[in-house]
Amino acid sequence: MSRNIGIWALIGLIVACCWAVIGIALRPSYNLGHSTLVLITTPASYLGRRVPLTSYWFILLNAAMYAVVGLGAKFLRRQHR
Repeated sequence: MSRNIGIWALIGLIVACCWAVIGIALRPSYNLGHSTLVLITTPASYLGRRVPLTSYWFILLNAAMYAVVGLGAKFLRRQHR
């Protein structure tokens, strides 16, 4: 596995962990499930709107989606050269 793809996955994991912690802290007062910022930064939240996800599946799925984005960026960069 390429180092860049691993970094993308790690970034996705960190972003999802931050949103999970914020969601737990603000659970009674704010619904993060319908926030546009959450939808943009965590693509797994769109799936979570349709199918209920637990927090650990949400975090892992978001890391996997970021890894796919990193793989696509690596592929496009290789095609550009």
